[in-house]
Amino acid sequence: MAKVNVKLFGVYRVDTHISDIEISAEKLSDLLNELNKIATGEHKSSLSFSDAAVYINGEHCKKKKQKLNDGDEVWFLSPSSGG
Repeated sequence: MAKVNVKLFGVYRVDTHISDIEISAEKLSDLLNELNKIATGEHKSSLSFSDAAVYINGEHCKKKKQKLNDGDEVWFLSPSSGG
């Protein structure tokens, strides 16, 4: 298993009360499962790959089954809206 650094931004950070955390996971899908287990928001928010903009080491990630490596930095950015 890879130890990766995870950073949450926007609504995800507010809802989960997590700004950054280190998690061990083999794939991005495993990482999402772990994050959803530890989220502590009032309405226990759940992170979804299809709703988030996900970046691994600054590169946009398009595969939920993406393999992770030790030291990777994974960012989850919440969708934005406005006008």
